[in-house]
Amino acid sequence: MVLHSELTVTAIHGHDNGATAVPALIESVSQLPGSRGLLISLERPQTLPDHIMWKQTAPLDYYQYSIFCMYALQTFVETEYCLLVQSDGWVIDGTNFTGKYYEYDYVGAPTHLGLYENHFYPGFTWSKTKNALPVLNGGFSLRSRKLMQACTKYGIVHRAVNQAPFFNEDVQLTGLLRKELEKVGVRFAPINIAKQFAVEYLAPDVHDDLDLAELVGHHGPTRRLVSHKKIRIKHLPSQAKDIYGEIEFLVFLQNRGYEIEYSPVQA
Repeated sequence: MVLHSELTVTAIHGHDNGATAVPALIESVSQLPGSRGLLISLERPQTLPDHIMWKQTAPLDYYQYSIFCMYALQTFVETEYCLLVQSDGWVIDGTNFTGKYYEYDYVGAPTHLGLYENHFYPGFTWSKTKNALPVLNGGFSLRSRKLMQACTKYGIVHRAVNQAPFFNEDVQLTGLLRKELEKVGVRFAPINIAKQFAVEYLAPDVHDDLDLAELVGHHGPTRRLVSHKKIRIKHLPSQAKDIYGEIEFLVFLQNRGYEIEYSPVQA
C-alpha cells in the first residue's frame, strides 16, 4: 500500500465558500492513506470536517483561477505534491494510485483538445494527427512542487489569450507552455500513463485499450459528487449518448456502488 504523506488533496473555490467541493475532498482523502486535505475558498463552509484544512483566498474569477493555479498554488500547498479535485472530479479508486505517478510533475486525463505547432485540434482529432499532444486536464490532476513553482521560478509567463479555453491553466501548462516547462525539467505524463490515471470523457482509439477498473479518478462537468456515493448528472441516460462514452462510464460508476440522480440544474 502506498502512503501519500507528501500529498495534499486540494480544492480551490474563489467564487464562494467551496461547500460543493467538500464531498470530493472527503472521498479523495479517504481513498489515499496518509494524504491531507485542503480547501481554499472565500469562507470556511460549515460542512467542512475538522480533518480537512481551510485557507482563505481573495475572490477569483475564471481567469484569475488559472493565474492562481500557475503562480500562487505553491504558497498554499505545503507538501511535495498536490492533487487538485473539484465537485466534478474526485478519486474513484485510491488503490490504483501507485508510486509510478509520483515520477511525473503533472498527470491529468488526456482531454478532447490537442496541440501541435500552435494549432489546436478539438474533439480528439489530435489522436489522428502525427506528433500532436493532448492537453492534460487540470480539474483532477497531480502536480509536483517543481511544477507549482516553475512558472514563477523561471519567469514563464501566461500567454495572452482572451478566450476560453485557451487561457485555462491546463491548456496553458500542458499545451501552450509545455515546451518551455520541459526545458526547465518539468516532466509531463505520457498519454498511456495519463489516460490510466484519469478520464474526462472516453473516445474511440484513445481509450479503446483502457481498463476502467484501473482508473485512479476522473473529471467531467456533466457529473458531480453531492454526497458519499451519490452523483448528480445533468443529462438523462438517453441524452448521454451525445457525450463520448458517457453511458459506459455511468454504468461503470453504478457498478462501483454509486447512486446517480438526474437534475438539469446542478447545485
